[in-house]
Amino acid sequence: MIGIIVTGHGHFATGLTSSLHLITGITENVVAVDFETDHSTMTLKINLEKAFVELKECDGVLVLADLPGASPFNNAVICKSEQNEQKIEVMAGTNLPMLIEAATIMATYEEPMELVKNVLETGKESIVHFEM
Repeated sequence: MIGIIVTGHGHFATGLTSSLHLITGITENVVAVDFETDHSTMTLKINLEKAFVELKECDGVLVLADLPGASPFNNAVICKSEQNEQKIEVMAGTNLPMLIEAATIMATYEEPMELVKNVLETGKESIVHFEM
């Protein structure tokens, strides 16, 4: 099973995981790490490291961040580069359909990279424009 860390600015992570729970009921092996106004990047990194420890029994971890190149994404990448015990993949541009897809199929995967492929497609397909 793959664990999931959702991270982002403000309450992005807890908001998305709250929506996930409301829609699917899933909370196991999904951890939210917010980057709040009063947090330093060191606080963020420490909180991400705690989340990885919380998911240490998983086969790997998929990190879903809000923005590429921003502090939550960058610190997740740093944690990945410092880790040797866990298989970690980091994605950015996260939306709710991506999280729902990841959470509902994470138990069927042992490699986070396999999960990335499905989640990436779902994220792209869920961006639509309504026209009359």
